[in-house]
Amino acid sequence: QVLYTFLYPSIMSSLHILAFCLFAISFPNPAMAQDTIHWSADTKLKWENFKGSPDINSKYKSVSAVSINYSVTHNRKRFSFKVACVFYKNRSWVKAGASNNLLLHEQGHFDLTELYARKLRKAFKTYNFSDTASIEKDFDKIASAIRKERDKINRLYDVETNYSHNLKMQLYWRNKINRELGLMDLYK
Repeated sequence: QVLYTFLYPSIMSSLHILAFCLFAISFPNPAMAQDTIHWSADTKLKWENFKGSPDINSKYKSVSAVSINYSVTHNRKRFSFKVACVFYKNRSWVKAGASNNLLLHEQGHFDLTELYARKLRKAFKTYNFSDTASIEKDFDKIASAIRKERDKINRLYDVETNYSHNLKMQLYWRNKINRELGLMDLYK
């Protein structure tokens, strides 16, 4: 069993830099669990969750790291998978004076990542299992397509909300994300 992670560090300010990595690690480290928040409708991000040390030379107000992690196990007859949307506390940081609007914007990125985790669950659930030799390659291909779609929507979110500064668009996106999460409720 291998855990795959797509990491989306979100950097908010007047300029947004998108870095995106795909890497694999063996079984999850128990210490990692203390560093993470798994997405839940009842759990909202707080600035206290941003435990990393701020880059004092950076012009950015905050950096958050969220990812979609998935694992796949299979034998000749069947497969199973797990997909999780995760926020990494120790990779995320905030400088003093960051606004509540920026925090809501960061929550939007976390919620968008959950939306794409649900899309990944749906894609895996509807996968036509026929060949154990290709399942991992097929899942990687599916995950890569979901990742590209998520990258695109995150960039659009940043541009249209002006990185949290356009309050009207921020509200529009908040409602849009909630509506789309509701449509994918079967895959939470």
